[in-house]
Amino acid sequence: MNIAQRDHQIAVGWIDAEIETLLRDVGKPNASSAARSSITLAFMLRAIDEAEHRHYQARIDKIYATYNASLSSAA
Repeated sequence: MNIAQRDHQIAVGWIDAEIETLLRDVGKPNASSAARSSITLAFMLRAIDEAEHRHYQARIDKIYATYNASLSSAA
């Protein structure tokens, strides 16, 4: 495994961990800030590419869409 692959693996693991935290904290203020920051930092450091950056951002958006839909259906 070369350095770029290692950095990618570390970044993806970090992002996945932050998204798991978001799933537990969704609905709380700034729940997505750490996840979004880790995605942006990994992209800026070129540990993830643009497609992965969009994928993770879309995943967070989907988490919030699902959460908001559950709130509106419960009302």
